[in-house]
Amino acid sequence: MTIAQPCAEKRRFFADPKRINRLLFGAWYEEDIYDRFCSALPAVMRAFRGRIPAAMRARNLIFVHVPRVAGTSIVRTLFGDGCIHHYSMSYYRALDPAFAREADSFALLRDPFDRFASAYTFVRAGGTPSSRLSDVFVRQTAGIATVDDYLSFLEARGPLDLDFVMRPQSWFVCDRLSGVPLVKDLFLLGEDAGQLAAYLAPQKVGPLPWLNRAQRTPLLLNARQRRRIERLYADDFALIDSVRSERAKRVEDVFRTAGIAAE
Repeated sequence: MTIAQPCAEKRRFFADPKRINRLLFGAWYEEDIYDRFCSALPAVMRAFRGRIPAAMRARNLIFVHVPRVAGTSIVRTLFGDGCIHHYSMSYYRALDPAFAREADSFALLRDPFDRFASAYTFVRAGGTPSSRLSDVFVRQTAGIATVDDYLSFLEARGPLDLDFVMRPQSWFVCDRLSGVPLVKDLFLLGEDAGQLAAYLAPQKVGPLPWLNRAQRTPLLLNARQRRRIERLYADDFALIDSVRSERAKRVEDVFRTAGIAAE
C-alpha cells in the first residue's frame, strides 16, 4: 500500500459526515443523534424547539415520515422539500412537549411484508432516482444477493445500525419502552385512502402524488422467509393489527349507536 492510499482513505472518511456522526455519537444519521438525546437529556432537547419546521407549526400538524410508506408525497405537499426527514414522534415530543400535545399528528403504516419487499428492492438498487441509499449502506449491503442475505443482514443488527428503510415502523411512531403509539392518528397505506383524504381535507391539499416510488416485480417469499420477517417486525404486525381492531370497534360502535337510535 502506498502512502497516498491511506491519505485518500482518510479524506474519504472525513468527507462523509455519517462516518463522523458514527464516530462521535454512535449513530449514522443526524436524526438518530437527536433521537438518542431525547431519552438521555430530555431537558436539553427543549432548547432545540426551534428545529420544528415553521410549516408544521403553521398547520398545527405533525407528520411522522415512516420510510417506504409513500411519505415523501405527503411531506412535500404539506410542508415542502425542507421537511423530508425521518424524525420519530419521540423527537417532536422531546423538542416541544406542548406543541406535540396540542397539535394533530399522524403517520402512514404499511403491511410489513409489502414494506419489506419495497425496502429490499430499494436497497438492492441503491435507492431510487429521487432518494439514494446512503453511501455507508451501499457499501455495507454490496454483498447482498438474495432475500436470505438481506434477512441475515437485518437480524445481525440493531435499529441504529440500520438504514431507516430497514427499521420497524414502530420505531418512528411508538414509545420505545411501552410500545404505545405516540402519534394520534394512524392510517394504513392501501386501506385508508378515503379516511386519509378526509383527515387532510381541512389542510386544503389536493390529491397526493406517489413520489419516490420504486419499480419492482412482486417478491415471492417462502414460508421460512415470512416467519423470519414476522419475527423481525413483530411489533409492526401487532401495531397494524391494533389499528385494524380499533377501527373495527369504532365501526361496530357506530352501528350499535345507530341501532339504539332507531329504536
